[in-house]
Amino acid sequence: MIAATGLRDELPPIPGVAPRGGHTVLHCPYCHGFEVRDAPLIVLGAANRPFTLHQVQLVRQWSDKVVFAANGIDLDETERARLAARGIEVIDTPVTAVIDHDQAPVAVEFADHRVLAGAAVFIGPRFVARDELLAELGCTREDSGAVAVDATGQTSTPGLWAVGNLVRDTQAIVSAASGVTAAIAVNHHLLARDIDRALSEHRPPAGDLTAS
Repeated sequence: MIAATGLRDELPPIPGVAPRGGHTVLHCPYCHGFEVRDAPLIVLGAANRPFTLHQVQLVRQWSDKVVFAANGIDLDETERARLAARGIEVIDTPVTAVIDHDQAPVAVEFADHRVLAGAAVFIGPRFVARDELLAELGCTREDSGAVAVDATGQTSTPGLWAVGNLVRDTQAIVSAASGVTAAIAVNHHLLARDIDRALSEHRPPAGDLTAS
């Protein structure tokens, strides 16, 4: 069996984020950065801290008008210096909502009632694998918590493969390739089983004697 149940994005519980997901609220600079290049962009701090801090620097590649709404992320001096060096403004005031705006596609509202408009808001969701079934089957996990697989996607449970971003946070094309690799491995696994079964059931025709 091949498990390819993927993952789900856990968005920050801020009013207005979920309804705008995939439209004016985005998470992948590689997927959507070109469409909003050179425009005012806002990166919203969220629970996935490492992803968010890397994301804001990636977004800066597409525009020199980037604001980081830290929204509870406590930045140290080095992190602030890295942002300042690339001209990224930091706003530490908590975010209360993502809203519509009459002069821009989207805006962020802060606890002090300030409103900042932009072409898009980038957020860093938590990526949660849909691996409940694999947990029930007792698959071994890596230190990171991800289900452990070999180069073909085979888990520690015999006859079970897991592919794509169910086990690795990766791009869609890489996930598709892992599915092909696993499919070939499964075919080889089934072929070997068929050969073993055929061999165990094989009876030589009567009179077929092997010289000793």
